[in-house]
Amino acid sequence: MTLNRQSLKDRSNNKENPNKNWCGLTVANALGVADATRYLHTWSDLARAIRTCWSFRSVKTALKVKPYQTTVGAVRVRIRRMYISKSSDLATDPRAYVVMVDHHVLMLDATGRTIVDTDPRERDARKIHKIYGVYFPMDNKRRLNKLATSYVIAQERVANK
Repeated sequence: MTLNRQSLKDRSNNKENPNKNWCGLTVANALGVADATRYLHTWSDLARAIRTCWSFRSVKTALKVKPYQTTVGAVRVRIRRMYISKSSDLATDPRAYVVMVDHHVLMLDATGRTIVDTDPRERDARKIHKIYGVYFPMDNKRRLNKLATSYVIAQERVANK
């Protein structure tokens, strides 16, 4: 299957920059990696951007997520229980979770609360397609330096709004 970028741009929900869908862009902004890639339409685009600063890997098995069956609400409870049951370790615990549902992406913090969701729900029964953890890149000094720079840029963006 070939990716038709023009078709993705034509259907983009971001009129200011059709190269980047709004929900992916807000997640990337929250992680300080919005400028890391030209496109943010697909999961692969978002993963590529996130991996420029962070370690990013699936947590489907750890959270016992059955794709297209487990809901966002159920995962929030599992994350909260996991967070409460153990002490936090920067090297091994996710700092956040990026969740893909039908035509949308959102981000939860380490306790299961919503950080970014451009289509919030009070009772979230959306079925999860993918869920990945965002970790500190302890093994790569270049990414840690970039992460520190991205953090400063993200803080400036928030302050200017």
